[in-house]
Amino acid sequence: MLRHRWFVILVIGLFFLLMGNSAPPWYACEGKADGDPCQYGYGCSTNGVCRLNPNCTDEPNSAVNECLTCVTGRAATQP
Repeated sequence: MLRHRWFVILVIGLFFLLMGNSAPPWYACEGKADGDPCQYGYGCSTNGVCRLNPNCTDEPNSAVNECLTCVTGRAATQP
């Protein structure tokens, strides 16, 4: 029972460590414009489109547009 408990703690701990290593949502569209294709996900296949998020306010002090994110699926087909 003690081994089982330590295994569960190890799995949960590794999960949180790996989640902290994920890229920010604007990373795939850095240096691109609205409507440009982008690589999204771990496969890095060109299956997304850079779109401006209308509910976002860009931080003026940064060089990156945080509101330009890579979207896939139905959201990628809408202008």
